[in-house]
Amino acid sequence: MGFIRGFRWAIALLLSLGFAVSAQAEGFVNTRGGWLSLTPEAKAAYVQGLNDSLNYFFVDDSLTEALAKRGRTRCLIESRVTAAVLAAQITAAYQEDQYERFSPVAVYILKIGEMCRPYINRERQEFGLGPQ
Repeated sequence: MGFIRGFRWAIALLLSLGFAVSAQAEGFVNTRGGWLSLTPEAKAAYVQGLNDSLNYFFVDDSLTEALAKRGRTRCLIESRVTAAVLAAQITAAYQEDQYERFSPVAVYILKIGEMCRPYINRERQEFGLGPQ
């Protein structure tokens, strides 16, 4: 199932970007330089694809994975966060040296984890699990 999940993620990402990123020499945005070279619209589309794929529930998700996804989704909805806002957070993170070697996916996961931790912990608490 891991291959299928990865394949779905890749398809969702390509569709969300409208194949605009594929024109780059790398083919995918995996570096800070690649991210910073994108237009604001491409960054927002990229983040939308990340969000849609990383927060999609799969039948083989563990309980902790599903609760984290549910918490992140509630956080974004209740906070009215847009793809452009998330993209701006990734761009801001790349101004810090500690994120220099991370891919945009990793930065997204770290930043959304920070922002949505209270929501994730609330979901975990409802199932009798401790905070993350």
